[in-house]
Amino acid sequence: MNLSTSLRTSALVALVTLPFIQCAGEQKAAEAPSTMPSAEPPTDQTRDPDAGTAQTPAGIDIATPAGDSSAPPPVAKPDALNDAQIAAVTEAANTAEIAQAKIAQVKSKDADVKAFAAMMLVHHGDAKQKQAKLKLKTEDSGVSTALNADAGAMLDVLKTESDKGFDEAYIRAQIAGHQKVLDTINDKLLPNVKDANLKAYLLEIKPKVEEHLKQAKRLRQSFDSKSSSTAPGSKPAG
Repeated sequence: MNLSTSLRTSALVALVTLPFIQCAGEQKAAEAPSTMPSAEPPTDQTRDPDAGTAQTPAGIDIATPAGDSSAPPPVAKPDALNDAQIAAVTEAANTAEIAQAKIAQVKSKDADVKAFAAMMLVHHGDAKQKQAKLKLKTEDSGVSTALNADAGAMLDVLKTESDKGFDEAYIRAQIAGHQKVLDTINDKLLPNVKDANLKAYLLEIKPKVEEHLKQAKRLRQSFDSKSSSTAPGSKPAG
């Protein structure tokens, strides 16, 4: 083969293989990704404002833990008295006043105290009779039980009190007892009474309880004046 023939042959081979080389190069370029993924996290990310913050479920107060013993317990409202329980309270009050007045009639040395005790016998005796005519049923309650207990304790005190200190002890008992009965009528009896006759009875005895309380307080003031006038170093009145 001469030189010219060899050159023509080489040129022909190059022309034939050139398309295959170009196709292979284009295929590799197509397969290669345009950009390589970076190992670093993207810097342009929007931060979640709540990220990293513990969320509290709705309706739970984290300031006051459940079962906090420092919180005051709810106050139970006392049950309303029924008519039978109301009648038991007034019966106990009348009975206590009569029993104390009988002791005062025997042990008192003061004319004013004896007159007050006589009035207690009449007024509370009449009230007791009027209630009996209503033929009301009675039923014990915490109020009547406490009233009976207080009256019994006071009766024991008056029985053992010396003659010298009896009058003041009796009048102090009358002030405390009538104040308690008056408060009970206003706060627990009248707001709950249902029977019309029983309500009328309460409204009748209430002014008398108020008047008894005023008279007992006047007697106490009289005792205080006498004590101050007879104290050592005091000048006689006038």
